[in-house]
Amino acid sequence: MKNDMMDKQQGGLSKLELLRKKRSLPQTEVNVEKAIDGFASSIDTETMMAEIAQNSAVINFMVDRSGSMDDTSTPIANEINNFALRQATKLYSTKISLTLFDHYVESQFSKVDVKSFTPISPWLCPGGTNIYDAIITSMPSILPTDANHKLHLIITDGQNGSSNHSLEDVRRLISSRINAGEHIFLLYNDINNPCSQTSSKEYAASLGIKSNNAVNFNRNGDGIKIIFQAIEDLLDGLRTDGAIPNDWSKAISAHLANPLGVKAKETKFLSE
Repeated sequence: MKNDMMDKQQGGLSKLELLRKKRSLPQTEVNVEKAIDGFASSIDTETMMAEIAQNSAVINFMVDRSGSMDDTSTPIANEINNFALRQATKLYSTKISLTLFDHYVESQFSKVDVKSFTPISPWLCPGGTNIYDAIITSMPSILPTDANHKLHLIITDGQNGSSNHSLEDVRRLISSRINAGEHIFLLYNDINNPCSQTSSKEYAASLGIKSNNAVNFNRNGDGIKIIFQAIEDLLDGLRTDGAIPNDWSKAISAHLANPLGVKAKETKFLSE
């Protein structure tokens, strides 16, 4: 009886109901406790709101659209849509940005809240790989005040082409962002050596990205879907433990070694 009384506020609303009302969350949301990593409904609203703010995140995708990435456009667009849909079921605030690059760098959208995200369509892949320009253009758009967790993810199958910016510019920017507590990842499909386990780490090191934050992927089968599931698991781990899980890329590496045998896990969206 005491716990029931503690869980009710004025007007007969539970604290989770008050929280939902304060954030204008839809009544169709379910499994709220699970969505906030097990916090009980009896926790006070102020503490819960602080926890949600502490675990806000912005995910900055930089995706290669060079000619050799042509067959990845549709699955990557689909998985960005699914990623946003799954993140929208959580109480945590998640914003996503998307920059596409070939010979040119083009921002598709910037820091869009997943709860108001409009699904995107695939894109053409006509050009080269000006990855330096993409990094220099995209990363500065993410500000320290945008979220508590800031993640930058580069998805590519090639190394730099004819960028206007230099490698030194890139290394300087990446170093400053890492020192500010941001997380930068390289997901690399080495088209010259698709089964390589080391090329992503070497490439990451050349850019100034931590080797543990780099992984080779295979685009065949469920490869793209597994990438985005791993990113979501990585984000959940960061929100839960405050650190990047050491095995965040395990599923991606397993698929690389056995692209026909390793499948993506089934995901279910919250429903009434």
